Amino acid sequence: MPRAAGPGYKRGMLLAMSGVRKRFGATLALENVTFSIEGRAVGLLGPNGAGKTTLMKVCLGLTAPDAGDVRVLDLDAVRDPNAVRARLGYAAEGPGRIPGLSGLESVAYAAELCGVPRREALLRAHDMLDLVGLDESRYRPVETFSTGMHQRVKLAMALVHDPELVLLDEPTSGLDPESRDELLDLIAQLRDRQGPAVLLSTHLLHDVERTCDACVIMQAGRVLFAGRLDELRQFAPATWELRLGEPSPALALALTRRGARVEPGPRREIVYVTLPDGAGPDVLWAEAAALRLPIVHLEPRASSLEEAFFEKIGVPMGGR
Repeated sequence: MPRAAGPGYKRGMLLAMSGVRKRFGATLALENVTFSIEGRAVGLLGPNGAGKTTLMKVCLGLTAPDAGDVRVLDLDAVRDPNAVRARLGYAAEGPGRIPGLSGLESVAYAAELCGVPRREALLRAHDMLDLVGLDESRYRPVETFSTGMHQRVKLAMALVHDPELVLLDEPTSGLDPESRDELLDLIAQLRDRQGPAVLLSTHLLHDVERTCDACVIMQAGRVLFAGRLDELRQFAPATWELRLGEPSPALALALTRRGARVEPGPRREIVYVTLPDGAGPDVLWAEAAALRLPIVHLEPRASSLEEAFFEKIGVPMGGR
């Protein structure tokens, strides 16, 4: 009989953890991690050392937690890691190549390790190399591949056995801008087609904003947020776009004294004003009226993922 799931678990979630802890010697890698998340592509965000790789290995059953419940695709990853791994694909950080094998042989070998018969493994390997754009390099030894090609072949190896969820650990690390864009396009294709769901571990906000519909934010072994990106953006402070008839340093000074943050806009008469907690746009109207300045235009400014992220981890945008 399966054990009862912990309070962090919700049926139908992509991933769910409850009270997960993991220590390596004096280092607490995961501390009371409790969350549940769903989505076609989920970003695992956080600085280096936040615990992202440890969390992925716990999901894969490669690292056993010291305490807590872990559910992946409705399966118990602690009790039945083999059943979980059969439904997952994984591309670890780093080269991950087997010298002496071609790209085709590498991908076919990954399929055979997952139980796919040799002939079918080769056919699938050809398909996966076509998908990731390595069709013309399939017979080249992997040690001759560039960094971008290595990332692509690792993705093909993670996909070849038709998993339901693929875990990608820093897949754009070390790539030049063009290769990075191409790999992110591939991840977006997986998200939009009937392929596997994606868990993308990265410290790059742009990669998550480009490819994901939800995210988990980690810092120092803790989960600070788990949910959709549009929910995350709500954590950004309220910012207003204010346009006057002419530039006014006096208004910027007055608003700063009221605890607001004033930043220049694209034109001299436009400023972006971030109000302190509890303050509303009436503050802007009152200060402008006191200085006899007409407000030509005023509207809320859409929060960026970057603003919301730094607000959530407790780092002011101006203090990075």
